[in-house]
Amino acid sequence: MIRTFVAVELEAPLRQALAQVQATLRSRLEQAAGSDVRIQWVRPESIHQTLKFIGDIPEDRVPDVRAALARVAGGHGRFTVGVEGLGVFPDARAPRVLWAGLTVHVDALKRLAADIETALGAIGFAPEAKPFNPHLTLARIKERSRDVGRALSDENMLAQDTKLGALTVAAVSLMKSDLQRSGSVYTRLCAVPLKEA
Repeated sequence: MIRTFVAVELEAPLRQALAQVQATLRSRLEQAAGSDVRIQWVRPESIHQTLKFIGDIPEDRVPDVRAALARVAGGHGRFTVGVEGLGVFPDARAPRVLWAGLTVHVDALKRLAADIETALGAIGFAPEAKPFNPHLTLARIKERSRDVGRALSDENMLAQDTKLGALTVAAVSLMKSDLQRSGSVYTRLCAVPLKEA
């Protein structure tokens, strides 16, 4: 069995921009909340836009998933989504996830995710429990989330106008996730290109 999900992978310039934002936030949060706050920062090379979490599947189902993704990709042209702004889940008082937001053409991304959900449902994969909410996860707050929330608020870190670049949606990738002590390691199993515009 392999743990899998469908995602849009990021290009190098956007990864670099997100890495710079992470470094700035890390420094400011350590100063404001203390260096002992436990935050797990996502490695820049691992940041991605999840379109559908599938979960554990037998390896022999990978061709079925790839075929379903190819059917969906054939009905979608390539597009670009703006990456801008910072936010948290579930709320600002006790955040558990720190993210970069997506703007411009988000509806196209939502349609793509919905079509993938439908296509994978047709071949027996359970639907997502939560609605699709586009974002790029930068960090997960593991402990003292209220202290982090207070620091983010007191230092006005989420209110800054942060334009980070663009996410080019030219392909969808089936990814494998290996859980390790240092965090998850992602490997692309296949990438299916969207239609040329």
